[in-house]
Amino acid sequence: MKPFVLLSPALLIAACATAQTAPTPPAPPAAPAAPAAPMAPEPPVAPAAAPAGPAQQAPVLPLRAPKTFICSDGQTGTIDHDEAAGILRVVRDGEVLALQELVGTTPKRFVTGADTVDLDGNTAIIRRGFGRKAQAVATCKQLPDAPVRGTIWGTVNKLDRMALPSGSKVKVLLVDAARADAPGVELASISIVTRGNQVPLNYLLTYPENLEPKPMTYRLQARIEAPDGKLMFITDTATFVLESEKPQPPVELMVVRAGG
Repeated sequence: MKPFVLLSPALLIAACATAQTAPTPPAPPAAPAAPAAPMAPEPPVAPAAAPAGPAQQAPVLPLRAPKTFICSDGQTGTIDHDEAAGILRVVRDGEVLALQELVGTTPKRFVTGADTVDLDGNTAIIRRGFGRKAQAVATCKQLPDAPVRGTIWGTVNKLDRMALPSGSKVKVLLVDAARADAPGVELASISIVTRGNQVPLNYLLTYPENLEPKPMTYRLQARIEAPDGKLMFITDTATFVLESEKPQPPVELMVVRAGG
């Protein structure tokens, strides 16, 4: 007979708990996660709208037979008369005007808004305003296609950087300087009044066609006066013209500050 072993109550309770508790089997490995569904591509983002710019002008129709004009303020302009359509297009001083002819007017008159142009042969008078308040902006003369007798044109220019005040008066003279011991005799002249525009200033001078060409006889002179009449600039060199039978080519006149 085997000896009987008496266990303490604490050991007995621990043994019973061990016998009743079954070992927990290891958890099966987790199934691999299903691959994520591909994301739908995002719609393209529309480009940002460009900032609003200045209002675009209506396209200007091409000129058919443009003619160059020299105006009383020393600026040039381009005028195109479409007789079939009764339209006059004027490009001058940064502006483009399209004017409609008024039927039955003499000289021919063209209007658009507050602008009016009277076209009489080779002369165009540009006005701005309505009714009696309309003011002449410039009187323009058509430039010949090539030098011709009876006409001299060119520019008045200066190296001085001083700006001319608006309302400056420019005068170009053709004088007979045959006699060195006597003042030149004025034969023809043209006046220009500026409107804030600067050099070069264009001039178109007409003279008697019966002048007999002579060497060192006819001379061009130019002067610029302030609006109050004070002399500002003047030519200081002799510029002889009409020395041969050939028409006079364009002449640039350089002026210097009066009084040195």
